[in-house]
Amino acid sequence: MGFADLFSSIAPKPASSNRVVGIDIGSSSMKVVELQNRNNVVTLTTYGELQLGPYDEEKSVGESVVLSPSVERQALVDVLRESAVKARSAVFAMPLSSSFVTTMTLLADPKEDISPRVRVEARKYIPVPIGEVTLDWAEVDMRAVDQKKSRDVLLAAIQNDALKRFNSLLQTVEFVNSPTEIECFSAIRSLYAEEETDIAIIDVGAVSMKMYIVRNGLLQRMYRVRAGGTIFTEKMASELACSFEEAEILKRTITSDHPKYPVFQKNHNASYDRVLKEFRQVIEEYEGRAGVQISQISVIGGGSLFAGFDTIVQNYLERPVVFAQPFNKVAYPAFMEDTMNEIGPTFAVALGAALRSFE
Repeated sequence: MGFADLFSSIAPKPASSNRVVGIDIGSSSMKVVELQNRNNVVTLTTYGELQLGPYDEEKSVGESVVLSPSVERQALVDVLRESAVKARSAVFAMPLSSSFVTTMTLLADPKEDISPRVRVEARKYIPVPIGEVTLDWAEVDMRAVDQKKSRDVLLAAIQNDALKRFNSLLQTVEFVNSPTEIECFSAIRSLYAEEETDIAIIDVGAVSMKMYIVRNGLLQRMYRVRAGGTIFTEKMASELACSFEEAEILKRTITSDHPKYPVFQKNHNASYDRVLKEFRQVIEEYEGRAGVQISQISVIGGGSLFAGFDTIVQNYLERPVVFAQPFNKVAYPAFMEDTMNEIGPTFAVALGAALRSFE
């Protein structure tokens, strides 16, 4: 795997195909989005989500699971079949749990060739032996003009064992031309608009929250914290003395006028208080170093669908916050607009992966 795979958002696109499916395998669900080129218009043909909890006898909907390779392959076959996917080409979004993305700083003159130093310095940042990962890097512009006595480098690494696992997974369903990229690049592709210079994306998953800071469509900084929807649901199940499944269903459907909403909101804020404060510190540090302002924060991920989540994030970060609408980048029937707006944050990564073939 080379530069075109790890940093696909700034690399040449793969061989084009009329139909392509983007695949996003999270810790609690599997999502697919199929796109097709119809008369030079990228069009949504189908999509689907499969909860992985029920594939483990001891888990329920919404819970994080680690499935055996054979069960995971069956789940992929099931979601593709149930979603009526016809594509024979796919792009897989590699979860951050199987990869590593960070930024390191090198003291170097603006014209110095830093290539020989990067791999040596990367050993200080990658938490596993370099021989066990596929590594690539790109220089990013995170500093104001008068601060360029040092250079910032974005490192990306994927565990080789994880690459073998997911390549085997895709071979099971006989996909061809199936590149793999890290999920953060898929998310950026689905959301970035040319008129937005500096933005942040917050992805609320089942077991972790990630924030990506993006400049001109390129990842500048990534910050990941263990805190997500599963942890919040567990807390609510304990608070309400009910099962995880009951708490999960209520969490997904509750509205601000529900009598139990105040207790949900209280525990929700407590679950994300520390994380959002850390995100704010990261944003302020980036703005100070780069001499810019984050113009907008987009929220994605299943955990972001809790009623009022955008308002909560805006109160903490004091910057404009919107729910992501990635389906705005593709065509679909007008009667589906409300549905697309509702599910957009959940399918941002899968859609972004599929879009790679149409860049």
